[in-house]
Amino acid sequence: MVRSVVMTTPPRRVSVPASVLAGLCGAVLGLLTFATAAALWRAGHGRVAVTLAETMLLTALALVAAIVLLAQPARQRRARVPVGRPMPRTWWPPADDPLPALAVCLGAPVAAGAIAAALLFR
Repeated sequence: MVRSVVMTTPPRRVSVPASVLAGLCGAVLGLLTFATAAALWRAGHGRVAVTLAETMLLTALALVAAIVLLAQPARQRRARVPVGRPMPRTWWPPADDPLPALAVCLGAPVAAGAIAAALLFR
């Protein structure tokens, strides 16, 4: 008995750069922040809307700053290089370190949505 085997091709996977993905997630979070603040403002809770927007802005800025600072190598964070002397090249951060860029790609749209909500619903 001969059976025919149907050969199927595997589905094509699309590769999205991490910075684009982080930017899209940040845009969604920024729009969600703005929409939530708008809904609160429209319901008559203006102070809560402004507080939410300002809290999201401070949270986004604090997280971006923390990620950028903590992404550095430990020896660079606690380096004691005298002023006026160059830092050794081995202490420089790697040129291909994607974490700070991803943090900015994610945090910037969230901060933009929070700023827009805070300014509009004041």
